[in-house]
Amino acid sequence: MEEVNSLAKKLKAHLPLHQARITFMSPFILALLRSRSTNLYRVAEEFQTKADSESSYRRIKRFFADYDYRFEQLGELILSCLDMERFTLCMDRTNWKHGSKDVNYLVVSIAWQGASIPIVWECLDKKGGNSNTDKRIAVMERVLKLIPADRIDNLLADREFIGHEWFEWLRQNKLSCRLRVKSDNVVEHEGKKIAIGRLCRGARFNQTVTWYTKKKVSGVPLYIAARRTLEGLLIVVATEKPDSMIEDYAKRWGIETLFGNLKSRGFDMESTHMTNLDRMDKLMRLLTIAVVWFLLVGHWHHGDADQLPLNKHYRPAKSLFRLGLDMLRRVLKNSCSKNDQITFLDLLNVLSRT
Repeated sequence: MEEVNSLAKKLKAHLPLHQARITFMSPFILALLRSRSTNLYRVAEEFQTKADSESSYRRIKRFFADYDYRFEQLGELILSCLDMERFTLCMDRTNWKHGSKDVNYLVVSIAWQGASIPIVWECLDKKGGNSNTDKRIAVMERVLKLIPADRIDNLLADREFIGHEWFEWLRQNKLSCRLRVKSDNVVEHEGKKIAIGRLCRGARFNQTVTWYTKKKVSGVPLYIAARRTLEGLLIVVATEKPDSMIEDYAKRWGIETLFGNLKSRGFDMESTHMTNLDRMDKLMRLLTIAVVWFLLVGHWHHGDADQLPLNKHYRPAKSLFRLGLDMLRRVLKNSCSKNDQITFLDLLNVLSRT
């Protein structure tokens, strides 16, 4: 119970919530860590409490049914943990089916050390389909309450996130973006309309081509850059600032890493039986605390992501997230080697950079 109480004190210092909520969140996060699952039965079995697992399960259900909070509270905790001045944001969706029900998240995350950390999200009420412009704007308006536009270097997003109204809103709010566009989109070039794929047909393998005169994309004047990968895939990015477009856009992969950490590589998020939008939103809040903690622990002990030793495929054998997760699990299970000299309190202090 010492770990539970220590984590509860740390959360209480940053989240102005009722003590009963903090008292629940602490063992739940540690149970997530032990079980590596969002299946609530499995989480209940890992609760550090004198109650049996069935009682813990009922307690979990009551929490998700009743608990509420302001999104700014968790956002401020995340920002205080990261202690950053400038931000690169990624926007994307992840979705899956549970039986006949669709679970569909629209997420904005902060790119950090080759991964990313969710800052604002929305559980969509449509069947695994694309987000609409109104939803994107609503999510970004929440982001701007936490991070001013002048501290955002770029918003990175894939081909789903395009459209005249969306581009205009980004421009009016002075948000620099790196948005991938479809190769069959038509743009205005030298007074003629031409498909982007045809415009970029001269791009060679592993070569970046940038047009320094704006083309109208969805009716909005934007710069365009294209790169053809070694596999032949054409990546086209549109933006209002042409420098380093493709290199910046590559950081968008961090949100794909995030989704992998939430799912197969971390918490097996698809195993939860919850489909209620409000409860899924609450689950993401708790997972976000765990994600930022694991990444910070991995960085604290192993350094920057680009300094990790590589395997024969020139990729890190383990990500910072996985390294942090494994270290926390090892400490909690009391199986650290004696020369590690790392305590749970050491890892807990990393969460607030103390």
